[in-house]
Amino acid sequence: MWSNAEEDATITQTIDGETKTSAFDNPWDRILPFRDRADAMAWREKYGTYMTGAPSPDFTLGPDTLPNRDRCLMAANAAAPPMTSQGYNDAYQIVQTPSYIAIAVEMMDEMRIVPMFASQSEAMKAHLSPVLQRWTGDPVGWWEANTLVVETVSTSARQRAQSGMPMSEDAKIVERFTRVGDGELLYQAEVTDLAVYLRPWTIAYTFHPVQRIWEYACHEGNYGMAGILSGVRKVERDAAEGGKNQRD
Repeated sequence: MWSNAEEDATITQTIDGETKTSAFDNPWDRILPFRDRADAMAWREKYGTYMTGAPSPDFTLGPDTLPNRDRCLMAANAAAPPMTSQGYNDAYQIVQTPSYIAIAVEMMDEMRIVPMFASQSEAMKAHLSPVLQRWTGDPVGWWEANTLVVETVSTSARQRAQSGMPMSEDAKIVERFTRVGDGELLYQAEVTDLAVYLRPWTIAYTFHPVQRIWEYACHEGNYGMAGILSGVRKVERDAAEGGKNQRD
């Protein structure tokens, strides 16, 4: 079991002999190369936190309009590639079988299932139809020497919209997991999405061993959802009654 807690930008770590203070592995100092300047400015202002996909301001559509995190469905990119730290519950358990790699994520109790193939060419042929957008995407994996390579496409539109790293339906993420020591697993990911970004961009950090994965009990969202929606329903009733009184 591994943790990526040291991905936090305030903590330094050494990758290939170089000390880093950020998971972003590009020279533009953690500023994603957005194609649209307005998107770039908005992202920099919010620093990658829920730039898009905000719930309806009046919640008139019901619980489905609430963010994924509030509904205890998904926490940004904890499991969805590229996998990044959420600030806590940053443990991962990686299980290998002859046909699959399973990555159990402590945050939100998420699970990634990656079918494995003998070669990259076989894996490329195994991607599902792009109309089948799935949570954490459509991954395929293969080995390159001692490196596990995972390519993911067709991530869920709702997931993409609420990621701190926005992507289009054409985004492709290639991840590499390499054991570089007894207590160190190097994680590298490259995002290619020319509909949103001027060029591919990458992140890199290291996982370190932890003792166990703890239960992530997402109950506050369940209670909060009922409170939020019942409050909005009251506002709607009050507005309706106010309009009726004015007509009378």
